[in-house]
Amino acid sequence: MTTPAEHLISVDGSDVRFACAEGDTLLRAALRAGVGLAYECNSGGCGSCRYDLVEGEMHDRRPDAPGLSPRDRRKGRKLACQSQPRSDCTIKVGQMVGQARHRPFRQTAQLRSKTLLTHDMQEFVFAAQSHAGFRPGQYAMITLPDGQVERAYSMSNLGNCYGEWKFVVKRMPGGRATAALFDDTEVGSEVTLDGPFGHAYLREDGNRRIVCAGGGSGLGAMISIVLGVAARPDSRDWTVHLFCGGRTRKDLHIPESIAFAGRQLGALNVHTAISDEHDDGVRAEVEGAEPFRGFLHEAVLDRLAGSLTDFTYYAAGPPAMTDALARALVLDAGVAADHLHYDRFC
Repeated sequence: MTTPAEHLISVDGSDVRFACAEGDTLLRAALRAGVGLAYECNSGGCGSCRYDLVEGEMHDRRPDAPGLSPRDRRKGRKLACQSQPRSDCTIKVGQMVGQARHRPFRQTAQLRSKTLLTHDMQEFVFAAQSHAGFRPGQYAMITLPDGQVERAYSMSNLGNCYGEWKFVVKRMPGGRATAALFDDTEVGSEVTLDGPFGHAYLREDGNRRIVCAGGGSGLGAMISIVLGVAARPDSRDWTVHLFCGGRTRKDLHIPESIAFAGRQLGALNVHTAISDEHDDGVRAEVEGAEPFRGFLHEAVLDRLAGSLTDFTYYAAGPPAMTDALARALVLDAGVAADHLHYDRFC
């Protein structure tokens, strides 16, 4: 029996059942219950959480979500991240994944500080009453104070027991969410944090030679992964290449915490790339070697030529960046697909 405020969801062909609270999405309710539905972006863009509704009624909160192809729509498929049950339901899904270490939950957090990092990038630090449980490289969904805008941002710190959540966010021209976050969300404002989510987290028992590639707001996830490696007792056994990309030099930023982390690692190599061939060479936020001229995936191919298959890769950033990197590594360079970890965002 479920309460009037919940609906019972059954997975066809299995004994899996879970409750979905009124107003929650099918995907998030499953993850909160420890049911491993497949997903990536959590916002309707990637299509990884497609399913078939066998029985029951669902509300689609984003009917035009790009994650469904015309063929999917003809077949009546739906996205779990955009579905809100209106009754008890039976669903049919593809392969399910294992349970996450940290089940996502929703909580209120207060903005403690906002710090300008570059001309269009800021660090936002939130404090919540509960712990901040997440793995390096994961993300949270942030609902801004007006309750109308929700976006996914990767944490740039490590999980902790004192409820601190840090995010590095790049302002998007014309972006509703970043405009609200940068201009309207003041220190002391409360937001809703829902998470953690994401599969592109640090594999601690895997290859100890890793590459972290971040562009835009994706830099935060890569910072978290580097810090996560540096905090390990075997950190001296790890080799890390950190690639950061931007359009011009003034878009680049490497935090001081990375330099500190580098002292704990066997080797840390920081590479930067700028895609604007007309960059005028104004002072950058990053000191050191001349940036690679070209796109971030091209910098990875150039700097690691001859050893590309030796590494495990983590990436975060705009879809064009992560897709280009995936094609270059997996299709062109022969890197095994399971050695590349990234979450696709729309």
